[in-house]
Amino acid sequence: MGTVILGVNSAYHESSACILKDGVILGAVEEERFNRIKHAKCSRVDNADELPDRALAWALKSAGLKPNQVDHIAFSFDPDERLKANKDLHEKGVPTGDFGTPEGEETFHRHLHKAAAELKRRFPKAEFHFLRHHLCHAGSTFFPSRHEKAAVLAIDGIGEFNTTWLGIGEGNRLTPILEIPYPNSLGFVWEKISEHLGFDVYSGPGKVMGYACISDPIGEDTGVDYAERFRRVIRLTDSGFTVDNEVMRFRTRDFSGLEPLFGPRRPAIVDRYEEASIAAGLQTVTEEVFVHLARLLHKKTGLDALCMAGGVTLNCVANARILRETPFKYLHVMPAANDGGTAVGAAAYLWCHVLGNKSRPRLDHTYLGPEYTEAEIETALDTAGLKGVKSDDLPRQVARMVYDGKVVAWFQGRLEFGPRALGNRSILADPCRFDIRSRLNNKVKERESFRPFAPSVLLSDASRHLQIPSDLDGAEYMLLAVPVNEPRDAQRIPAVVQENGSTRVATSRPHVVRPEVNPIYARLLEEMKSLSGLGMVLNTSFNISEPIVCSPADAINCYKRSKMDALAIGPFLVSR
Repeated sequence: MGTVILGVNSAYHESSACILKDGVILGAVEEERFNRIKHAKCSRVDNADELPDRALAWALKSAGLKPNQVDHIAFSFDPDERLKANKDLHEKGVPTGDFGTPEGEETFHRHLHKAAAELKRRFPKAEFHFLRHHLCHAGSTFFPSRHEKAAVLAIDGIGEFNTTWLGIGEGNRLTPILEIPYPNSLGFVWEKISEHLGFDVYSGPGKVMGYACISDPIGEDTGVDYAERFRRVIRLTDSGFTVDNEVMRFRTRDFSGLEPLFGPRRPAIVDRYEEASIAAGLQTVTEEVFVHLARLLHKKTGLDALCMAGGVTLNCVANARILRETPFKYLHVMPAANDGGTAVGAAAYLWCHVLGNKSRPRLDHTYLGPEYTEAEIETALDTAGLKGVKSDDLPRQVARMVYDGKVVAWFQGRLEFGPRALGNRSILADPCRFDIRSRLNNKVKERESFRPFAPSVLLSDASRHLQIPSDLDGAEYMLLAVPVNEPRDAQRIPAVVQENGSTRVATSRPHVVRPEVNPIYARLLEEMKSLSGLGMVLNTSFNISEPIVCSPADAINCYKRSKMDALAIGPFLVSR
């Protein structure tokens, strides 16, 4: 029946599972979609054995497999490598028993092995493999890409000990060139600054990236250049970059090293320009690090293509600067670039690099999660006491509602894998309406006013208003921020562009839609084009302060407590 590999991530957060059969990705999903806890769990030394139970169960069921049919388990972490590198760090101020202390690292090591023991018990015929975290990040982006040979860059908080991995992917092999060790961690800088500005450590970095766009690094009230201050902490070197941990004090609750540079720690989000200037300073220096690392990697490889993964590479503005300012012509970023994607990476790395198979898993889209039948959707509507009308032409009807100013929840097909909703679990609105952004942030999504929105746009229409690169890899997954063509284009689609505070250039983070990838969603965009002349909608994730909805019940519950005007779920349309 072929070789079945189960990829698993549960070491830190974004717990996930992937099923790979004979080198084909059959399914992948994050545990948060089932347990409804953002990122599935917090990262602690004592919960690495908290497995993605429902994701694992779904992965097997969706592939029609039983536990004794799994041949290999690929786990995206190496506990022995971790313990060896971290147990004797003796960092100042780190609480006893936490990460980076002998007691904490022993606990973490023990719980990682407990995870392995439990997986071996559940899948008794499977051979178990611990795999290094950054190899799994690298494997998640290179092996599923279309490139036969490419430079590879992984940037996150930390793996076992290293924070950044640079190498080459060729055929079914990955070869390291350079690794940057802790405490030189760009991911940890973003987490710590997020907390300093009053955001939380997990969702904060994404919000800070949006916050950065509303200002520039020069403080409006103080005249302080916050980019220059970040350059004192993050320094570019011939071998990558360094981070001054005397200032950052990672793994502690001590923010006193940051306060001389960035003021006192904020107890909550202040949402004013001085804080946004700090965020803009961090964004500016992050972009400089990205460009520097890419140039360094190009110098060492001479290749045209770059593949990236790791949570930090979800930074769409920094990604775009690589395409603009380095010799790389092609850029592929793993859509699930965070730790969730390492379940795919572990399975792919095991299949290709460890087992030596020449064929490679391909990732032509992210629709890899659960889908539901019409009968299951109808039952969920009946249970919720909602009347769903079966539409003769749902894309046309929804397009008309959106064009008329309505906000419509859209639930179709298989769930997306990764943090972006790409037209199967989305909230849709008209990108041409100036007021829709504040309405969505304040009354629908219930989130900070500065958070931006992205457009879904037909491939045939993408270049009408936006400077779309010839290589669409990043633009298909909302992983590139691109400028508008001219100022009047920003006025045409004001809800999905944002003026960058530093450059005063309006940018957008598009989701370019190919009809062969998502036919029903492309039909909706075609209907929008017939109404407005532009095949585009505003697309934001279908959720409110929770993970993206997974099941019909999740969608209905979110819709009922929202102020959205309608829900298009399967073939049914529910209206207020």
